Amino acid sequence: MADGNVKSVDIQIAPADFETLKSSGYQLCFAKKVNNTYNVVWQSGIDYLVDNTFSWQPMYEMFGSNQFTGDVKVNVSTNKVSIGLGDQAVLDTNGYLGDATSGGPATGITMINNYGTIHPGLCAFSTDYNGKSSTTPIYVAEQPIVSGQDTLTPVEAVQVWFEQDIATSTMFSTARSNAVEVDLTLQNTATRLYKDGKWSTPSASARYADPRTIVVIVATLTAAVIAHDLATKITSKLTGVYKDIKVDVQAPGGTTVKIEYREQSGLPGPRHAQTQMLLANKTTVDTLTEFALESLASLGVGYLTMTANSN
Repeated sequence: MADGNVKSVDIQIAPADFETLKSSGYQLCFAKKVNNTYNVVWQSGIDYLVDNTFSWQPMYEMFGSNQFTGDVKVNVSTNKVSIGLGDQAVLDTNGYLGDATSGGPATGITMINNYGTIHPGLCAFSTDYNGKSSTTPIYVAEQPIVSGQDTLTPVEAVQVWFEQDIATSTMFSTARSNAVEVDLTLQNTATRLYKDGKWSTPSASARYADPRTIVVIVATLTAAVIAHDLATKITSKLTGVYKDIKVDVQAPGGTTVKIEYREQSGLPGPRHAQTQMLLANKTTVDTLTEFALESLASLGVGYLTMTANSN
């Protein structure tokens, strides 16, 4: 069964490349290795930013398909069953997959096929760079199997590339142009940078260590608040383009609060650049102030005076 380890890859895109890719309609694509090959687009999308985190856990579903055809979306022909490493499922003579049970190699997922000609396939769980989780196909056997059994072996490695006009769950049988493989079999995280049309691994020196204060808000409240509660409310709103901003709340005496927004420390170059672009946007201070007001309101507290100063 799944061991629960979360794997993630951080894909950074240099600003000039980002503009070129976006204007030309390129999608950011991911595929997962199974049986030492990549042949299904696990996730693809056009709404990426200059910094994107894609993560997954070893949680799978098995299915059978009637065909494998390149450049066509996967057709799941049977029912799907949740299954983990070291498990097996039986496809009966009617073409129905039974529940998973223990059996087969510990590193693989086994289909026992009593039905006849079928292409075994797997789906896997992932969380995309917008924080949306889903379970989508990662593999379909290119050659069908007949009665007997077949073991599918997922590998904790992903392939990443940019491509036009391709959708999630599309099968492919040819190499993807200018793709990079990220092997996470021995680690849980990795970072890759796409710059000048080439992939690289950014060095630690490319990270910015000195965070900047963005906005300081001081308010006198109509009632007391707990600093931790207010910080938690505000933090829940710091998603999307605001994900690299953190908040610190001080509430001496409870009815006076100091709310400080600042950059996360140790940001890599592209994410630092994105935060700097936010700072140049005149609406950022207004938005962060609005987050504070909404959070106070959710705690049932108003304010008597308030100042918001940007640095």
